[in-house]
Amino acid sequence: MIPETAHPSESLHKEKHVQTVAPFRAWRYAPAAGELGRLVAPPYDVIGPQLQSRLYAASRYNVVRVDLGMTTPSDGDCDNQYTRAAAQLAGWKREGVLVRDPEPSLTFVEERFTGPDGKPSVRHGFLAVIRLHEFDQGVVFPHEQTLSGPKEDRFRLMTATSMSLSPVFLLYDLPGDDITAAWASRLGSAVSPASTVTDEAGTVTSLWPTADPELLDIVRRYLDPSRFIIADGHHRYETALRYQKAQGAGAGDPPQAFDYALAYLSNMADPGLEVYSTHRLMSGLDPKMLAGLTRSLAGIFEVDKLTGTADPPRADDPDAAAQASRITQTAITTYLADHPRAAFGLWGPAFDAAYGLRLTDEAAARAAAPGHSAAYQELDVTILQTLILERALGLTADDMAAEKHVTYFKDLGEAFARLAAGDFQAGFFMNPTRLDQIRACAFSGERMPQKATFFYPKLPTGLVFHDLTGTL
Repeated sequence: MIPETAHPSESLHKEKHVQTVAPFRAWRYAPAAGELGRLVAPPYDVIGPQLQSRLYAASRYNVVRVDLGMTTPSDGDCDNQYTRAAAQLAGWKREGVLVRDPEPSLTFVEERFTGPDGKPSVRHGFLAVIRLHEFDQGVVFPHEQTLSGPKEDRFRLMTATSMSLSPVFLLYDLPGDDITAAWASRLGSAVSPASTVTDEAGTVTSLWPTADPELLDIVRRYLDPSRFIIADGHHRYETALRYQKAQGAGAGDPPQAFDYALAYLSNMADPGLEVYSTHRLMSGLDPKMLAGLTRSLAGIFEVDKLTGTADPPRADDPDAAAQASRITQTAITTYLADHPRAAFGLWGPAFDAAYGLRLTDEAAARAAAPGHSAAYQELDVTILQTLILERALGLTADDMAAEKHVTYFKDLGEAFARLAAGDFQAGFFMNPTRLDQIRACAFSGERMPQKATFFYPKLPTGLVFHDLTGTL
């Protein structure tokens, strides 16, 4: 809840200027609903059936019941996961499980986490709403491709509930970051968080809701002229645009609540903003083609056999497989650290050792992605996709979007373990996409290939909800 000491300024209520990033009257779980950690959930797109069942069991008020409700064989037009979500939310409001802020607020967020690389970090940001803009208006920029299926699911949920349940993750570019500095001096170092959540991975998320007029004004002044990049949640943003059109875009004066998307905003200059890799594991490919891969790449890449590595041992020898996995993971991780650009690690049952692949023919990389900017052509994910997966292995862009022959892994250790167990033929390992590359591609109007970035951690769903009815 908003601290009782916070009071909005009259000028904010009289303000006729339409803000780009604005405070809003959030719906939140009331203390009576129980411990917040039992009520929130990861974003819907990372929840599998087992986790869904655990979240259902955690609390009858867990947000998964509305954000990713269970389906039944008898579901139809009048009774389905979307209609049940709407009924649940309405019931929670009536019962006081959810309560609404009495005045527009922002919620500052601090996340303390250990990344997939084992490095501890702290990321800062805040929850607000952002005025919806079409991508060609030069305010909000996507950075990677999306699929249609998740967008249809999110639209049906939004239409049924008239609520935005999970924020879009947006990046702003503010050197020095006066917004975070103002939060730190006025709240972060002086006021205990209103609530704290620790997830299964040990990430500690702390929240400071506030209607402090000076903090709200600082956000308005610094971010009204800004441009924003969608880091995560492209589907949710595009769904919000579709919902806005369905409701009648631009019809309201002042703007309506549906003219804004729920957003979590973080600064590109934040030291804790980390981007990690998504690795590619291959299956179902012609063994002869794989066997000749290092030879076929030798003209475009420098191919190095990594010392001390060997082909994965038999899957029925788990101890030997685990040891091989550890040795090879260390060798490839070291190779990638030594070659931070246009380099890849390769290992799997199809090969006699682990290999390092480093691009030497930059002209070939440019020619493989004609019509794109230099920033796009120089992306590691572009080089891997065009020169190796497409040209050398014969996959198409549609194959990769449909995950045909390729499976994406964010957990490095799991990827190596699955290769050692013989579950896949080969794995390609890569360095993370850099933030300056993301900025350059997004602001040039280009979308990277899917799975080009992995922002971690993902903010839990259920911290706040944005009501799409009425005005802010």
